Amino acid sequence: MNIGLLEALDQLEEEKGISKEEVIPILEKALVSAYRKNFGNSKNVEVVIDRNTGNIKVYQLLEVVEEVEDPATQISIEEAKKVDPLAEVGSVVKKELNVKNFGRIAAQTAKQVLIQRIRELEKEKQFEKYSELKGTVTTAEVIRVTGEWADIRIGKLETRLPKKEWIPDEEIEAGDLVKVYIIDVVKTTKGPKILVSRRVPEFVIGLMKLEIPEVENGIVEIKAIAREPGVRTKVAVSSNDPNVDPIGACIGEGGSRIAAILKELKGEKLDVLKWSDDPKQLIANALAPATVIEVEILDKENKAARVIVPPTQLSLAIGKGGQNARLAAKLTGWKIDIKPIMNL
Repeated sequence: MNIGLLEALDQLEEEKGISKEEVIPILEKALVSAYRKNFGNSKNVEVVIDRNTGNIKVYQLLEVVEEVEDPATQISIEEAKKVDPLAEVGSVVKKELNVKNFGRIAAQTAKQVLIQRIRELEKEKQFEKYSELKGTVTTAEVIRVTGEWADIRIGKLETRLPKKEWIPDEEIEAGDLVKVYIIDVVKTTKGPKILVSRRVPEFVIGLMKLEIPEVENGIVEIKAIAREPGVRTKVAVSSNDPNVDPIGACIGEGGSRIAAILKELKGEKLDVLKWSDDPKQLIANALAPATVIEVEILDKENKAARVIVPPTQLSLAIGKGGQNARLAAKLTGWKIDIKPIMNL
């Protein structure tokens, strides 16, 4: 039998990059299954595709014996010699079967296998392509919105942005273009699945990389970040170039860079502060926009500090619901006790 396999495989290799050497063994296994399904569930069958001509042959594998007890699995030494002159008792010979109508079944099976392999390859290529986006922020189109999630499209793939991964109180509508952070890309039977969020701190880092070239190329380094989504984010930055001001680079001329980030954060405040290896200075910087008079280290081992502020700055240092002090503590890793100067 020859069902034009080689021509099809050559075309497949040229258009899809799937080699014949990769597909032919898969085809042979599939053809064995097709034979068993249509011509009896015989386990001792082998299908061989000639790599040069594309011819398909079906063989029955038979054990050579002196006396045949099971014709389905055994062959006499006399009959075996007709198939293979070198056959001997105990060996296995391949007896070619002339199976009517198997050519049509083989063609159908080959088509199914090739289609399946193409699909698998396309899924693999999609996975490789979208895996490169892991850990980055990208733009997604909102297709539809439900009470629990938003269906979004990234490139050619659709995924879901769960409500719990939205910025609190933000409104997203079908047709919107929103930026999302790619948490992970995982393999599934249906192809790659993209996991996304707008709540994680890495979302803010990704936005900064998009809007601030110095962050993207590593001149300005993000040393620490603390975020309460929808409320406030604090980011500590440093510069690896003495000629580049890290705060100025992040804000941009006329505040253009920080404005683009704030627009995407839907009203969430963003404090960009200068990193310091000195914990006193870092704590003071982290409490911005409040003015700090002094930072006292109470317990270096347990990282406990007291911060002295003017009475008029106390509420600003603590922040609404304690969020400014809470984020400063999270950013620095220090327990911070804030006191007004008059109470000492």
